[in-house]
Amino acid sequence: MKKAIIGTFAAALLAFGATPAAADIVFDKSLGISAQGFGAAPRLLTVQSDGTESGCISDSGGTLAKGSGSCIADASVTNGNGYTNVGGDEHNGPTNSLGSLSGFTDANQIVIIYNPSQTGNLPGTDIQDLTLKFYDANDNLVISVDGGCGTAPNCLGTAADPLFFASAGFNLGNGGTGYALVLDATQQGLVNTACGPSLSLCTTLAAEATILNANDGPDSFRLVNISEVCTIGVDCPVTQNVPEPLTLSLFGAGLVGAAAARRLRKKAKAA
Repeated sequence: MKKAIIGTFAAALLAFGATPAAADIVFDKSLGISAQGFGAAPRLLTVQSDGTESGCISDSGGTLAKGSGSCIADASVTNGNGYTNVGGDEHNGPTNSLGSLSGFTDANQIVIIYNPSQTGNLPGTDIQDLTLKFYDANDNLVISVDGGCGTAPNCLGTAADPLFFASAGFNLGNGGTGYALVLDATQQGLVNTACGPSLSLCTTLAAEATILNANDGPDSFRLVNISEVCTIGVDCPVTQNVPEPLTLSLFGAGLVGAAAARRLRKKAKAA
């Protein structure tokens, strides 16, 4: 209910000509997404490369098109972050698809599951750009919105970046872990306004992305309705938030300190 109210309020501001101060796609830590086991499940986009991964798909006459020709210029993105994806690293095979918006009635229901698959010791990734493109029944682009750190000077490779993931897990495989990405209130308002009541003017969704610091893959994005995920602490059996290495180190240091303190107390009593 709160998300619906926020989305409606943002749409009202737009109607009065207000210019949004910022718009983004954000990681919602309250939503539990893990161990998806993708298999043959449809994905919006899957990319694979070392270093920097970039891929794009689009709706071309109602069918899927992929490759660099499917990328759109940032100038076509509503409140774009300044970065245009280049494409070229789309994974081979049936791992890319147009997302159906059937059953979605508000932009606050849109959840993109980001599943990175990396190697090494708890490797991280940094999404430079994730662009979502909304199409009508005639396959015309209605609106596109994006998130990520954007242009190179704004990508610091640290937690200061909006879609930076310091620890993506160790060799969990595609679909083995997941992060729930959602539209912020401003993006929700933009999409709700462009797509009309109950998103009736938008029928399909396509994605493009560029991921920094990738060392393996495939890395996928999948569209789900928020009704399909759980809320941590409410109806999730477990949380998907694994402590960062620093947190684990501090916890371990605390245990060692407690053990040492117990030994000193025992020696003092014995004396």
